[in-house]
Amino acid sequence: MTRETLGAVGLADRAQDRMKSMSGGMLRRAGIAAAIVGSPDLLLLDEPTVGLDPAQHLDFRELIRSLARTGTAVVLSTHLVEDVGAACDTVLVLSDGQVRHSSTPRQLAELAALTTPGDNPLERGYMTVLGGQWSNEGDAS
Repeated sequence: MTRETLGAVGLADRAQDRMKSMSGGMLRRAGIAAAIVGSPDLLLLDEPTVGLDPAQHLDFRELIRSLARTGTAVVLSTHLVEDVGAACDTVLVLSDGQVRHSSTPRQLAELAALTTPGDNPLERGYMTVLGGQWSNEGDAS
């Protein structure tokens, strides 16, 4: 990996370190660096923020926005709606392998019903789209 790519994920000072000496969050960031090293046109990320601390989370969102500005299409699969609202311009809600909704994060949040479970409008919009498909614990089914 290049020092520039490692710098983009906050690991430039760890370029000589062995992977086995890195924390879970560092390993996650190294994986993201490996994914972007070739300046891909399309980047697919599955739950990329697992193991990142809050500051790294913010850095990740800025990295996604930066990649999008330079022409990389980023497909992000996540259960963390705050990532969607902060870093994405289009949202697809999938359920049972089917697209249930497609819009901007703002449009999804505008669907939120006040009686729907969720800590913020984006979560409530997500749950509204699912049409009541949630368990007593609040997990979508």
